[in-house]
Amino acid sequence: MSITIDDVKKLAKLSRLEFTEEETKEFVKEFEATLNQVDAINRVDVSNIDLLEKTIDADTELRKDEITPSLRADEIVSNAPASEDGAFLVPITVAED
Repeated sequence: MSITIDDVKKLAKLSRLEFTEEETKEFVKEFEATLNQVDAINRVDVSNIDLLEKTIDADTELRKDEITPSLRADEIVSNAPASEDGAFLVPITVAED
């Protein structure tokens, strides 16, 4: 699949990202490389693979579920671009009628 500069610009607009012309050209190359990798994965023959095969042996001992200290709320929101009263402030994404 071929990615064009217009495709990257459209994705950037939808993602609310801004790229320079040079960055846009570089993203075209990167997106094409990613799609080529996905295409290669899609070409792998998996017709003989049992999708219900166990991935973990039933005798495997899993780690214990232990309670550990967590971060305080003020520590969690301290790196947020905007917060108020211990909560994250985010832009409104749904228009009110």
